[in-house]
Amino acid sequence: MYCPLCGPFRIHFDVMRTEASANLKKLLEIEKRLFLSTDDLKTQHAKSLQGSLNASKDLQKEFATIEKKKEELADYLCEDRKKLSLEDLFSTMTTFRELFLKALQVENQERKEQVVKSEKRKKQLKGEDAKRLKGEYGKSGTLNKN
Repeated sequence: MYCPLCGPFRIHFDVMRTEASANLKKLLEIEKRLFLSTDDLKTQHAKSLQGSLNASKDLQKEFATIEKKKEELADYLCEDRKKLSLEDLFSTMTTFRELFLKALQVENQERKEQVVKSEKRKKQLKGEDAKRLKGEYGKSGTLNKN
């Protein structure tokens, strides 16, 4: 099963946040340069630059929201806000999920085996009851003849 939080493709939150901040700074520098450039360049690039700036600022807001949720989660889990690593937390959650699913599969298999054994035992008891009843009737029939 694919897990985006595991393996070599795992993305670190702090790295993403740092790169996004660096990109926003670059966009702001480009905006300053564009402001000082010719009107022709302004009309060509202003709209796309503004869209990129807006998207980058929205991304910064999302990072702030994630950081706030991380702090709330740290408080909930009684962890140090500054030491809690989202990557470690997600790794722990992924490991827990995998172990839980394995245990669930084992439990389901054991339950199926118990049902099969129970059905087998019921059939065996039913057969023994039938034999016993047949034996009792057979004996009572022979007793009546004597």
